[in-house]
Amino acid sequence: MDERSIDNPLRPGIAGMIVFATLMLGVGERSIVLTLVSLVAVTVSIYVTDVKKIFQLSQQMANCAALGIVVVATANALHVDRAGQIGVVASLQSYLQYVLLFQPKTPRIYWQLALLSLGQVAIAATLIGGILFGALLLVYVALAVYTFTVLLMHTESARFRRVVAAGGGAAVAGPDPAAQSLRATVLRGGVAPMPSGLVRGLFVPIVAVMLVTITVASTLFFFIPRWTNESRELPTSEPLRSVGFSRTITLGELGEVVQNSDVVMRISFFRGHSMRSMKLANEPLFRGSAVSRYRDGQWTQSPPGNATRLLWRGQIPYVRQHIVVEPMDVAELFCVVPVFGINPDQRLRIDTGGELLHRQEDRRDEQMEFEVATTGIVNDRQRMFLPCRSPLQEAIRIDLLRMPADRDGQGDPFAGLRATAASVISEGNIDPTDHHAVAKALHDFLRYSGEFSYSLQGQPRAAGVDPLEDFVTQHRAGHCEYFAGALVMMLRSQGIPARMAVGFKGGEWNAPGMYYQVQQLHAHAWVEAYLDGEDLPGSAFADFDRSPPGAWMVLDPTVSQGSGAAAGGRPSLLARLHQYFDYSQVLWANYVVGLNARRQQQGIYAPLAAGVRAGVENLIGPEIWQQRFERAANSPLGRFWSWYRRHWFDWRGGLVAIGTSLLLVAAYFALRRVVGLLRRLGLFQRGKQKHEPPTLEIYRRLEAALARKGFQRHSGQTAREFAVWAGGHMAESIELNRVSHLPRRIVESFYRVRFGGRTLDNREAEAVEHALRELELAMGRRR
Repeated sequence: MDERSIDNPLRPGIAGMIVFATLMLGVGERSIVLTLVSLVAVTVSIYVTDVKKIFQLSQQMANCAALGIVVVATANALHVDRAGQIGVVASLQSYLQYVLLFQPKTPRIYWQLALLSLGQVAIAATLIGGILFGALLLVYVALAVYTFTVLLMHTESARFRRVVAAGGGAAVAGPDPAAQSLRATVLRGGVAPMPSGLVRGLFVPIVAVMLVTITVASTLFFFIPRWTNESRELPTSEPLRSVGFSRTITLGELGEVVQNSDVVMRISFFRGHSMRSMKLANEPLFRGSAVSRYRDGQWTQSPPGNATRLLWRGQIPYVRQHIVVEPMDVAELFCVVPVFGINPDQRLRIDTGGELLHRQEDRRDEQMEFEVATTGIVNDRQRMFLPCRSPLQEAIRIDLLRMPADRDGQGDPFAGLRATAASVISEGNIDPTDHHAVAKALHDFLRYSGEFSYSLQGQPRAAGVDPLEDFVTQHRAGHCEYFAGALVMMLRSQGIPARMAVGFKGGEWNAPGMYYQVQQLHAHAWVEAYLDGEDLPGSAFADFDRSPPGAWMVLDPTVSQGSGAAAGGRPSLLARLHQYFDYSQVLWANYVVGLNARRQQQGIYAPLAAGVRAGVENLIGPEIWQQRFERAANSPLGRFWSWYRRHWFDWRGGLVAIGTSLLLVAAYFALRRVVGLLRRLGLFQRGKQKHEPPTLEIYRRLEAALARKGFQRHSGQTAREFAVWAGGHMAESIELNRVSHLPRRIVESFYRVRFGGRTLDNREAEAVEHALRELELAMGRRR
């Protein structure tokens, strides 16, 4: 086997390794140019250099070209940063591959091409962080295993030729005729035949090696304990720029992010300590911050309260929120409120004044994973009334009722807004002192009257008129903060304290991963109106022992724009595929790239331990067995047994039944002993035929007859092989030729009885007996 016989299966493997290595580099550098250039270079070199041999670089020319490439790459590396130097090294390896591709192929050239592609994969591993790298790497590994296998065969065939040429062919070939023919072919200068079906024959072993390797490596990777306890998450390149979550919010600002698909966070909900995620019945509102002071189209926050650590309140039942938030340029965190801690977490802080959750300032530029609890979800639905532990302070109430005053003698800037709110209440025959009914009516007017529309585009506003006044009275189209801001002012005009909450709404539900993926485009604003205890409806806190002194009523007046999956419809095939891809990205990031001791404990060890505990409890738990006995007693069979014991069972009858059973068992064993004794005396036989010779007796007589002529069975030789061997030698003898077929016939009958489970009838038994006698007569009597 020489170069010409092995090149055909080796070229596709080398070409695939080069193309996939440059493809991974191209994905990491977000450029497909290098991949296309490599594909063209590989195709042209195979045709021009390897097949047609039109153009081949000599060793001297290749050395000069490689030296020039190294010099140019070194000069470029001196003028770029570290990230640029990685790109220079990757390009250097590709250019060296191009030089090698146009040289005459030898084992050394093939090895160099393969090793350069391995270097490219190592560089690509630093550039690609997602699961795409894992998928491409699996394909590359399959190509590499195949290529290195064929390359090893190539190398060994070359070594064999050198041994034969040096005179060691006889020692190599040995007595095997095939090896002697191969040696003669090589010595004559011929080409050794190519093993038929080489590629097809290598497919199954390569797949088996990959499956075993991946299984073993994955098991060790996931289950070997990690003793490092990382207190900080892995940093990312650049924090996301948030819009609408600063202390100052300008009307129209949230509309800037509605087309931004950057992921902000992923959140999963769990009931208490359950490990199974759940989907809420309504679209959740993830609250980030609250603003209460308004002037000239801008909302600002009230002075923040004191920040304290997030503590466990011991409130049950609760819903657990598992949140992974991306780096952002603000410290606010987003979740369902009210919120309290589960486990001590030094990174989290809570604003006691507005119950605003945020992280430490030095944690803003890193991905953060944490868990908090909430009582704001009941029966898989988010509460629309958030309880307050104490009545609203008078200073805060005044702040939440403040409206812009008359300036420059222009009159009330919200005269039209006040009139509209009063008109809605009057037309609905609503008692102005019923704050709950007033808030509901104003909310429904903005959302369901049909007079307002949702728009992402900037709307013309009347000059000299407040934007919210213009929105309510003239140009009734706008983004969510216009709806929320207008409702806040309308509520305040009726003496109801209110503020605007800003955060995210809904998010994209990922069915495979059972979590919500929240993006910048899900930014939203809504209203929180404060109601005193006497204004709360009776159904608001039916699950509470006693109603709280006050509560925030959550109102979302924005005209609904939901569609597709968000509106309850089934997502499209493309959307489902995107969900699976996103979930695979999450698994890759959490359990491959970012697997640490905490994630290993939560995602692997804890579920396994819980499963083992549940299994053991299911087997030996006294309460579970008691429940099973109770269910069995209440089943139809259990009721029948209870009735039978009361009406039909008698202890005397039970003793008689037990005694009768013992007597029958004793009679059975006594009968067996009698039958065995009769069989040993020859007075009783089983149902076998009388003329059937015993199985071992057939073969014993056959061996004895053949041994008279010196035919002895060798160790390791089966009965059939022995009969065929003896029959072949007997056929060469004039004296024994006529009975040479008998050993095999006798052994076939022996096999049918001994191993086939058959029984010889009278005719077959007589035929075997006749064949044995004829063979014994031909062999002669033992001396």
